[in-house]
Amino acid sequence: MSETDKQKLTFQALGLLNEQVQARIVHYKGELETSPELDAITAQVVAQIKGMQAALGAGTQTGAAPDELEEQQCKTMSRLLTRLFAPDGNFATQNLKTIGRRIAKLFFESELHERSQGDRDRVIRHPEQGVYYVLSRYKNRLRAELDGFEYGSTDVKHGTLELLAKLEKDLQVGFLSRRSPELNRVMHIHSGVLLEFLQNHLPPRLEPMCRATLRAAETGRTPGAVNYKVLSVQFPDFRAHWERIFMEQMVNFCGDELLVKLSSGEETFLEETVRFFTDPHLFSDTAEVICDGIYDFLCLEGFLDLPVDWRVKLARN
Repeated sequence: MSETDKQKLTFQALGLLNEQVQARIVHYKGELETSPELDAITAQVVAQIKGMQAALGAGTQTGAAPDELEEQQCKTMSRLLTRLFAPDGNFATQNLKTIGRRIAKLFFESELHERSQGDRDRVIRHPEQGVYYVLSRYKNRLRAELDGFEYGSTDVKHGTLELLAKLEKDLQVGFLSRRSPELNRVMHIHSGVLLEFLQNHLPPRLEPMCRATLRAAETGRTPGAVNYKVLSVQFPDFRAHWERIFMEQMVNFCGDELLVKLSSGEETFLEETVRFFTDPHLFSDTAEVICDGIYDFLCLEGFLDLPVDWRVKLARN
């Protein structure tokens, strides 16, 4: 991939990732009534946590310059992420399963469209594929035609419409079953590349990535900034800069490595399959899974305060 292609892919994937995040934001209504008893308990817990955090940072944050705060944050963040991405850890392998499910869903959804992003008229490679595309294109018209017939009973009408739906479903299953073997072979290669990226390529680059993120987000310059964590008000800027840097690293490494492995082996893959694995949707979904895991980990470790309304976890099949 050329540098221009990589920059374009990175920009498109980041745009998609940001759209996904914005679609998952939850806004809580301020006028909703709350329980005074629960409010008092919450306030007490929050005060205790703030006291503990202040104690942790005592003696090192007072009067510190922004650069010093960010440097200390960098040391903590890079140490935590180095532990997270350690080869003997399970963060990468656990997330590969989730990423695999999402990629498979994206792949099959793209296959079921007669035209997908980057494709013009698809080449018909399987009998079920061509008939399925035609039936999908005209299914509304076919249903309208069937609705216009006079039937001997409502059971016959329902059975007729169910038969049309069954024909479409059977064609869909038959077509996708033909595409599954190639997807499985490419997914095996893709998982190996992604594992290499997370466990070998990324760790030695974590410290400069953390430093660049924190400096760009100016986490040491916000009023009330501390040296041991990133505040919730700083999270939007922190997230934007981290995901940009992370995406650049992933596209540059995984894009080249995957194309090399797909083109240099003995196996040949369909052009549309290779094109799918350089689609920005694939990179945005992959980055979303990994970065969500990073944020949750950093939050549990006390380094990152996540806004309570920043996102909602969606159930993924």
